[in-house]
Amino acid sequence: MQGTQVQASMTGKQLKTLGGVALCCLPLSMAGCSIDDRQFDVPPAQGAQANQVGADMPVAGAGSDERLGSTAGGADPGAESALPANRPVTGGQGAGASASSAADAGSPMPTPQVLLAKAAAEHVLIANCGACHGSQLTPQQAQAGLNYIGDIDQLVVLGLITPLDSAASRVIQRMVRGEMPPPTSGLPAVTPAAIDIVAQYIDKPAYWPGFPAPSACAPSSLVDFDALFQLINRDLAGVAARDAGFYRYLSLTNRALACGAGAALDPDRQALSKLLNMLSTSPTIFNPVAINADATVYRIDLRALAWDRPITVQGQTFKDVWEAIAGKDAYAVAWTGADADAAVASAQTKFPLLFADQMLAVAAVGELYYGIIGVDVNRSLPDFILNQLGVDIAQNLVAATSVRAGTTKSRVSGSDVLVERDSLEIRSGALWQNRSFPSDANPSMFTDPFLASGQGEDAAIFTLPNGMLAFVIADRDGVVVEASGEVLDTNQTNFQAITSVSCSSCHSSGFLSVVDEVRDSVVAASSAAASAALSAADLQRLQQIYLSPQDFAQRVQNDSATFYAKAMALANLPTQGADPVSSEYVRFNTDVTLAEAAGDLGLTPSDLQSNLDLLEPALTVLRNGALPRGDFTRLFVNSLCILAIVLDNQPDRATCDAAAAAR
Repeated sequence: MQGTQVQASMTGKQLKTLGGVALCCLPLSMAGCSIDDRQFDVPPAQGAQANQVGADMPVAGAGSDERLGSTAGGADPGAESALPANRPVTGGQGAGASASSAADAGSPMPTPQVLLAKAAAEHVLIANCGACHGSQLTPQQAQAGLNYIGDIDQLVVLGLITPLDSAASRVIQRMVRGEMPPPTSGLPAVTPAAIDIVAQYIDKPAYWPGFPAPSACAPSSLVDFDALFQLINRDLAGVAARDAGFYRYLSLTNRALACGAGAALDPDRQALSKLLNMLSTSPTIFNPVAINADATVYRIDLRALAWDRPITVQGQTFKDVWEAIAGKDAYAVAWTGADADAAVASAQTKFPLLFADQMLAVAAVGELYYGIIGVDVNRSLPDFILNQLGVDIAQNLVAATSVRAGTTKSRVSGSDVLVERDSLEIRSGALWQNRSFPSDANPSMFTDPFLASGQGEDAAIFTLPNGMLAFVIADRDGVVVEASGEVLDTNQTNFQAITSVSCSSCHSSGFLSVVDEVRDSVVAASSAAASAALSAADLQRLQQIYLSPQDFAQRVQNDSATFYAKAMALANLPTQGADPVSSEYVRFNTDVTLAEAAGDLGLTPSDLQSNLDLLEPALTVLRNGALPRGDFTRLFVNSLCILAIVLDNQPDRATCDAAAAAR
């Protein structure tokens, strides 16, 4: 009978577990999450064996080295790739590099975040490869004489890890290809989520002070606002007027001015493509089209993203999604002049052009993000799930069509965590929820395994019509919120886990698995205490809902492959390494350098340097240092109005007057 109370004879906390799901996660790695919250309680010699659950999850990624917007078409949806060819090619120290070079260069002591990230990466290596290469073995006992697989510094010295270049790191290559552990060992392959922990540690510059950036920035030539509008007009001249009104343009030229227009911009290109598809409610994947040879300016079609619809954000209604983004983007400025006026008239918007990183920083978070993906923040999460996604949780529990797993070992939260999977009813797709049960909650998932709701914060992931993932966080009352009150993300300066940035980082390779503790605990309790026993029908329903670890991992794998991995492949995006959207968000919100400020303002760094005295005194720090992003944002429009005086096109006068008055 639904809701039957069971007094467990032993708590789930006494059970060993290998896993947990991270929906938006406490970052024990640079990526923002653990492998899949696995707790390895076995010695290194058996470590690899412990990584069985979900070990055969496929690695799907791009199979093309084409730039975004190519006409070659998407990758095969079912293609598997060791490491996507369109991942930026980087070079590192290589074999023989000194592992202590960072320290020798006078680098600061590693922060706790760096140490945690390194420990998480080394833990993956020990758990999966320690049986043959662990420190418990002598060099004579270890395969190939390598008995320090858990020492990243030594792996760098040996050339098995190339700092800042996971694609070139032999350790990553062998795990991705399934060669480590070798198939003949009988041990399971390393999961993509686990490989991702190591790859993201290798790729993050902040974790390798003293190592030169493998793709050193080579700033490109200036493309000012006049040139941008001329480029847009040339593109619009070749399309029918009925289409031009739906075309919008996103530029990477500000980033190219700071870091070059070639392969160095590939992470920005990937971030742009992934974000657009994460914000799309269209059933198809959309690849933005490059309109210049450097692939730094892209055309999008509002219709292809289902952005040609009204949207209400914070009580304000906009005619379409693009206008909502521009309305919330502090860097969006209306321009006037012959070139700007022509682009405005053709595209039928005051804002035909936005910079991609500025757009990402505002559209990927908060009420704007929720509004774009169709989540009404004025309605509760349970209401959204029932009435928008068509999922009746209570009925699914009665019918035993839900799939669940509960763990007490989550690294996402200090609470017990219940993970539930339901099929979407309005279309093909899946809904995954992560419900927390604080330690003082009564009842809990162990006393009532058929509870339809948790006692704490709830996080949900559902597949969009195109297969990409959408994220929602709600407080314990079901109110949709922007940031978690229970989960931390140390990538953020305020440590808050933010929808969708933190969640996207955690789920860069898809859904993550968990090993259930509830089923065995409740069955044991029911057998031991007749007064608390479940009926035979409820016991059967319990075992239909709470799957074995192998079956649960298979369900996770199927959803990741069927929806997310296929969508990422069609978008020519990797599922390995750092998530491009969250990485770009973090980069954008760090302090602004002279080169970055110049790119945003449409000048060369030397020109900005020469004209800093014309601007607010606070900007003079750019001569020898960096300015907090928030301060630069506050001063941006007024600075742009002053510096753009030499251009043929000018920021809108009313906008400039308002910015000057606000000084």
